[in-house]
Order: sequence, then C-alpha cells, then structure tokens
Amino acid sequence: MLTTNHITLETPFGSLRGIRQNDITSFHRVPYASPATGERRYALPGEPMRWEGVRDAFDTGHVAPQLPSRLDAVMGVYPMQMDEDCLHLDIWSPVAPDASAPVLVFLHGGAFMTGGGSLPCYDGALLAKNSGCVVVTVTYRLGPLGFLSQPGFAPTNLGIRDQIAALRWVRQAIASFGGDPQAVTVAGQSAGAYSIAAMLANPVCKGLFQRAILMSAPLGLKLRRAQEAPPVARAMLQALGLAPNDLEQLRTLPAERFLEALRLLQQNLPASPVPGDVAPPFMPVIDGDVIARDPIDAILDGEGAWCDTIIGITREEYGSFALGNPLFAGFTEENLQAEFVRVFGEGAGQALAAARARRAPSRPGAILADLRADESFSAPSAAFADAQARHGARSYMYQFDWQAPLADLGACHCLDLPFLFGNIETWTGAQAASVIGADPAELGDLSRIFQGALMRFVRTGSPEAEDHPAWPPYGANGTRLHFDRRVQAYASI
Repeated sequence: MLTTNHITLETPFGSLRGIRQNDITSFHRVPYASPATGERRYALPGEPMRWEGVRDAFDTGHVAPQLPSRLDAVMGVYPMQMDEDCLHLDIWSPVAPDASAPVLVFLHGGAFMTGGGSLPCYDGALLAKNSGCVVVTVTYRLGPLGFLSQPGFAPTNLGIRDQIAALRWVRQAIASFGGDPQAVTVAGQSAGAYSIAAMLANPVCKGLFQRAILMSAPLGLKLRRAQEAPPVARAMLQALGLAPNDLEQLRTLPAERFLEALRLLQQNLPASPVPGDVAPPFMPVIDGDVIARDPIDAILDGEGAWCDTIIGITREEYGSFALGNPLFAGFTEENLQAEFVRVFGEGAGQALAAARARRAPSRPGAILADLRADESFSAPSAAFADAQARHGARSYMYQFDWQAPLADLGACHCLDLPFLFGNIETWTGAQAASVIGADPAELGDLSRIFQGALMRFVRTGSPEAEDHPAWPPYGANGTRLHFDRRVQAYASI
C-alpha cells in the first residue's frame, strides 16, 4: 500500500506544497511566469511570478488551447484541460531538498501546435525514480498564441521565449527541490528538439543548461523571416471573419474562436508543392532576436559547440505521418519519379534506384516517406552531430530501430518517447499504436537500456558504462548507437 505525504518547500518565489509518494515528491502546475491571459495574451513571459502563503501544487496543469494532434493514433489520446493559463512546470524529485542531483528539463513536441508537459505520457515519476535525477517538464504557448508572427503587433517566437523563461526559473529555483542548477540537461522531442537547436545558437541561453538531448529534431524545416510569415495570420483572420487591419481583435477573442479558425484553416490550406510536407502553419521565425538565423546553419558553423549533445532519430520518422494519410497510400510510380526529378534533377534515376534498394517493399508511398524523413530528420541530424564533434563538443548520435507492432508504422516518429519516460503502461492504456500489442518484457528491457544510457549522459556527460553497450562519440566515422532488439553501435560506411 502506497503512503502519501504532503511536503512543503521554500522556493525563491514562494512556498510550494507537493505530494510525496513511492519515494518521489511531485509538484504540479508550478508557475514560471505570470499567466499569459487577458491583457497579457501576447506579452513576454517576463520575470517569475511570486506568491504569498503556501501554494498547493497537487493538481494537473492545463495545456495550451489546441486541436487534436495529428499523431493521436501513434501516441494515444490523453485527458487534458486546456486553458491559456499554461505557463507552468511539473517537477518530480527523488532526493531531499538539500541534495544536489542532476536535472533533466523536457520540452514536449507537437509541431508547435499541440501537446503539453502536463500530459500523462510525459509523467516523470518513473524517470526520476530510476535515474535519481530531478525531472521537470515544461508547458508553453502554442499555435497562434505562441507563434503568431506579426511584427509591431506582438513579440515573435513567444513559445520559445516561454521555454527560455522556464529554464531561467529552473536555474534560480531548482536547488529548492534538491537539483543542481549547474548540472541541467535540456531534452526535447520533435518541436521541442528544434527549440533546443534554436537555443544552442542563441548566446542568451549559455549557462541555462550544460547538456542537451535532441530527439527527432526536424532540422530540415526552413524557417521564414518574421516579415515573411504574416500570410498565415491573414488566412487565420479571414477564417475568423476579420479584416487585415483588425489584428487588435486577436487580443480579446475567446480561445475557442482561435480553434475554430484553425480547424477551417487546416481544411482549406492549399496543397503544398512538396508531396508529404508536414510543416505546421504556425512555427518559429527568424526574427534577429531569439532566432538570428536558421538553427542548423548556426550549428554547422559551430555556434552550439559550447554544449555537449546527444541527437537521435527514429529509422522511419515519417511512418507516423504516413499512417492513414491518403497522399502516401495513393502515391503512384509516376508521382514518385516526378518528385525525384524535382529534388535530384538529372540524378533522379540513380537516386531513385538507390532509394528502392534500401526499402522493402519498395512501394512509392514508402519511398516518398523515406525521402521526406531523410530531408527533414536523418540528414540534418547527422550533419548536426558531425558539426558538434568537429567544433569541439562531446557529440553522440542514436538511431531507434525497434519497430512498432502495427504494420507500416515501422520505427516511427515519437516511438522513442515511452522508452525514455518508462511509463509504458500509460502509453498502452491510451492505445498508442507505437507500442500497443508489443511484448511487455521486451518493452521494459529496451526502456531500461535506452533510459539508462540517456540518463547517464545527464548525470556524467557520457552515455557509456562498462556493463552496457558501447556508445562511442560521433566522429569522422559517424558512429551511432542503434536501439533494437539488439543494441549495438555501428559506424557509417
């Protein structure tokens, strides 16, 4: 029988009361900034808020207003409460307040449009218990509330500014939870990983964390400049029935109206000239401030080498996006040849032959998925790992090869997440196609290996251990660790 105790801590911003259960103390809905509501909807996160008395931190926090995720089938569907008052943290500590444990701060993915650090799939209790580290998840603004680009109307990249504000809060307050502010690793998946790449290229972020783990970072995304992004906002205004000069109404419209407009916008967006393109309608922009230039370009020039990194991909990232997508299912041989001509020009024939040789069965939709995955995830991630190593950082890379039981998903986007957090039963209970139907013993053992390696990096700066698979740093031979039923490192040919 589990016993539950209330624990009160003093932080630099006020007293917090959490719950201690099964040797883990948890604190939920901990504000790292004043609520971005009412007049503050499009305000900078600002300084951490302070409070009087003891603040109960028992209840699950809200997530930003959002539509259902396009990856619900892969990740599962979880209960959520949506509210603009979402600038908060969830914290799990396995140690006493006077300890000095390493800290992992996790930034969720969701195409800058969906998700939230408070969702059950990101519960950090088991991760904290197994690793001995303090675990923090961040919830931040999304979609048109977090990534509206209208210079002169609102600050750009508010969602990333929220994340930076959360990391500043952690630096100032995590010692109250037994964490070491000088031993912070920031980890993120998909949009969260892309956000970390942007931070690595931002000098303001030096000192907020010492290590970084990027999981399935879509570094092939090409960002627009802030001045080029307004057409998306104009389309949203049209969906809302507003004129282009009615931006001020966005400050007071109910959040439900935004979601209605997003639904219409997604239904009526013109088809991309790039088949299979999954770039979201709202995402970061190059603003000369938070993001001075494209993050991958900055990393290639060595601007992220101040931070040791792990970067990872799943073998078939686009399996998640192709699932149930008629474009991939109906892609024809003629379509495929035309796309390879568009991408490779005169080398299209040779490139297509090589792509067929790597894929079985070599259906056109599967080869298209490989092409898009290579462009968006695989190739730029390898370039990232190589640049970090060349410029002096300790750099590691992994590839998650274990396949989901559902046919055609393969080793898909988001597949590695349950293995990091270790809460497999939560994912299977939500009917996540990525893991449902798999052997529980296999899931548990692979989670132990994967989680153990990443958390050793959090604790020591190296994912290696004598009694675990060798994981050499990424170097000239492009070594990466492959996670499958057998875990082994391979060098590039």
